[in-house]
Order: sequence, then C-alpha cells, then structure tokens
Amino acid sequence: MTTVKTAVDMEKALAWIDEHWTGHQACPICQNDRWGLSEMVGEVRELSLAPQLSGQAAWPLVILTCQTCGYALLFSAVVIGLLKGGAAQ
Repeated sequence: MTTVKTAVDMEKALAWIDEHWTGHQACPICQNDRWGLSEMVGEVRELSLAPQLSGQAAWPLVILTCQTCGYALLFSAVVIGLLKGGAAQ
C-alpha cells in the first residue's frame, strides 16, 4: 500500500487563518499564543465498526497546534482552498 502525503501550502493556509481568526488568539487551555501549523494535511475518517471495509469518507484538515500545551485546532483544507471537493472517498 502506497501512502501519498499532501503538503500544506503554508503561506495560503496562514493567510486564510489570519484573515478569518479575528478574535483573541490565545490558546483556550494554557492562554499562550504560540501556534504551529502542520506541514502536511491530516484527515479525520468516518468511524466504521468493520475496519476491513474500504472507501470510508475522510475529511482533509489543516492542524494548528499550541506549541505550549499541544491543544489542536482543525481547519477544513477544502474551505481554506488547499484541496477541491468535499469529503474524500
């Protein structure tokens, strides 16, 4: 099985986050404001009670992580404009 990774267009993702995150940018857990953007697009998959089934839906995400406590914010890579379409099949 080959794994294909999708790199995040850091400049585009950071510009989108800066434009849309208009409020207080401190972490809700530790109150620090040091955030790090993941370099690869991650995903959340639809839960299946039969893990042998393939073709589960997956939602591509950009992950912004607090560099102090590890709290993570998830943003849709589709909404940001890094990928086309909705949930991947």
